[in-house]
Amino acid sequence: MNELELDRRFSLNELLDLGSSGEVIRALAEIVRTNLRVFDGQGQEVFFAGEVINLCELIKATEAGDRLCQGVREKLLAQQLTESSAVQIQSACGLKYTVFPIRYQFESLGRVVLGPYQDQGIDNAKLEQLATKFRIDPQKFIQNYHQLPEFSPEYLKKLARFISKFFDAFVFINAKRLVTTVMHLEQIMQSRDRIFKEMEKEAKGTPEDKKEIEKLKNMF
Repeated sequence: MNELELDRRFSLNELLDLGSSGEVIRALAEIVRTNLRVFDGQGQEVFFAGEVINLCELIKATEAGDRLCQGVREKLLAQQLTESSAVQIQSACGLKYTVFPIRYQFESLGRVVLGPYQDQGIDNAKLEQLATKFRIDPQKFIQNYHQLPEFSPEYLKKLARFISKFFDAFVFINAKRLVTTVMHLEQIMQSRDRIFKEMEKEAKGTPEDKKEIEKLKNMF
């Protein structure tokens, strides 16, 4: 068995198989009532499930808000994560996000970001101050803020743990499938090589025989 083939690094897309698992992840995001984003190890967004957040659109429409949103994204992608960590990040506009890693065999493949969601500790007076800071109509700001899902710390811990296990399961299942496929292909190629070696031994050695064997090799 070719150990180099079995030990090769699989990509995040291979291990999540987003083409087939995408609908399941979208259903999961709908159940937990928050946006879910998946980023690969290079910080590229490879999957999004959720909907447009009206409050985010209001904030991004302002110059200061657009810079803030970009800064939050960079912070979420730069956040150092350990194997079992789920880190909560709060934006200056009051929105919160949770980020945790996707790992396989102690190697980080990417990360999942949940959010935005509400902070239970922000009252309307504080929200009005935030709206004024970003030069947004306070009534619109407060109304759209309260449309966001609200998670208690206890629920958020359970939610992050559940979704982390959810992705771990997908990665494990697809890794097992890919390794099995690689092993099967390796066995086929080894059998192919043995067959052609036997054919070369039995061949008369004429140019026609060699040409025919090479032609067969190219077919497999």
